[in-house]
Amino acid sequence: MQNGISRTLAVKNILDGLVREIISGGAVRYVTDKVQRFDNGDTVIPLRSWSMCNQMIAFFYGTRDARTFNSWKEVGRFPKKGSHAFQIVAPLFKTEKDEASNEEKQVLSGFRLINEFRVEDTEGEELPYQTRMKKLKVEDLPLIDVASKLGIKVQPDLCGSAEGSFSPYERLIRMNCTDKQVFLHELSHAVIAEIKKREKVKLDYGFEEICAELSSAFLGSLYGVDVDLQQTKAYIHGWAGKGHVAWKVIEAVEWVEKVYQFIENVKKNNSQKEEKAMRKTTKVAAKQPNVLPFKTEDFKDRTQIYNPRIKKWVKRDSKTGLFTSVKGDGKPFNRVKIEDNPFLEVAKALPEDLPPAA
Repeated sequence: MQNGISRTLAVKNILDGLVREIISGGAVRYVTDKVQRFDNGDTVIPLRSWSMCNQMIAFFYGTRDARTFNSWKEVGRFPKKGSHAFQIVAPLFKTEKDEASNEEKQVLSGFRLINEFRVEDTEGEELPYQTRMKKLKVEDLPLIDVASKLGIKVQPDLCGSAEGSFSPYERLIRMNCTDKQVFLHELSHAVIAEIKKREKVKLDYGFEEICAELSSAFLGSLYGVDVDLQQTKAYIHGWAGKGHVAWKVIEAVEWVEKVYQFIENVKKNNSQKEEKAMRKTTKVAAKQPNVLPFKTEDFKDRTQIYNPRIKKWVKRDSKTGLFTSVKGDGKPFNRVKIEDNPFLEVAKALPEDLPPAA
């Protein structure tokens, strides 16, 4: 690296600086709306106000935005032809008068089913959050090659109040924003999941969040991504719980180093495979003779004529006069002379001492 500093020393300096920054001073407040989520602003998603039971129903149907036919109509969208609705449960209330206080009150009288259509099954005008999702350029995310190597897909999606999420079962990172540090956080979760599988260990949920956030700040600093250390510091303090932040962070450093080493190994293996493939290609090319793989001279002992009956060109041996092959595509043979007068050409090629015809 520059100034003669080795990469190992630079990595250590970055990580040490992050640890000192996070454990120094008091905690700061985590600003939940600092990162612009796709579903922020003027987008109102009715599903957010549903009961937990109904939200779980929508989750099982694989959607994070579902509405009734009329609700979709209001925003200029309609269910696609052949799509089907799923049903949620809504309470029914009736008004009764309290005999003691003579006041009216709402009393639960039963439940009814409501048909809901997934956003994935509708078409029409683009929703505001769909417009924002197009701003996410997955190919420009840092270390996206590592995610691809691990077989992890990245896609824009709604994640509720979260900016992103990682599903180890789906091998999928969902991004609810375009923030690169958020992606590095979710990628760190993915790498930690691989390490846990290999080492057959388990981590406390809160401690893993600390590891992932510290790792994202470290990777961002290492690969030139803008990192908000105040947000990182507040996030880690929030997940530290009753434990001392300093000890939690120092303990997490070991996992950050594991994540970094895992990523470096993936990138090194990719580089070695590409170099090996390049050497193999060069070696094969070197074995090939420095000549064109086809004959460049015209065939001197062959002629061709056009057969109007079959509408194809026929090749003839000019010495024997025998037809040798037919061109199947209806085009002339390459580098074969076309006969002006096929009978004359044959006559010239015949020996003079041929016996007379019977």
